[in-house]
Amino acid sequence: MASIMFLLLLAGAAVGGIYDPVDRSATGALWPGALFVVAPMMLALRGFIVGVVVVGDNVISRGWFRTRTIARADISAVRAVNYSGYWNRSSSSKLFSMLELRVAGSEVEIPAVVGRPVKVQRLASELRDALSLGANSDQVGRPSSQN
Repeated sequence: MASIMFLLLLAGAAVGGIYDPVDRSATGALWPGALFVVAPMMLALRGFIVGVVVVGDNVISRGWFRTRTIARADISAVRAVNYSGYWNRSSSSKLFSMLELRVAGSEVEIPAVVGRPVKVQRLASELRDALSLGANSDQVGRPSSQN
């Protein structure tokens, strides 16, 4: 929700930059400023539908820029892991967690569902219940490498 508020604030500032009530003599192109209004508004609207949804036999993961559909039968585990993504340059975060799905033997990270560890663990538990999975892998962190 904080990212949506930030995007709306950015769009509001851009509108303020386009509409200058002091200097009415200068007439310039509006499209550069309109770009700075439209882009954050589109991302803010997209932010309302970011997340994971179970629809019939599919699990739909909606991120900021990509939507992924996974067959429900292919998911064997859901867990909360330390966030690793764009905002921390792919290093592992101890402050934030994200969802990870085990799909056909490989891990699929869902970085769009990020938050405090307690909240993400609760979401992972709810998703496991919705998918009728056991609590077989709900530990937090990265799996230790087996050599």
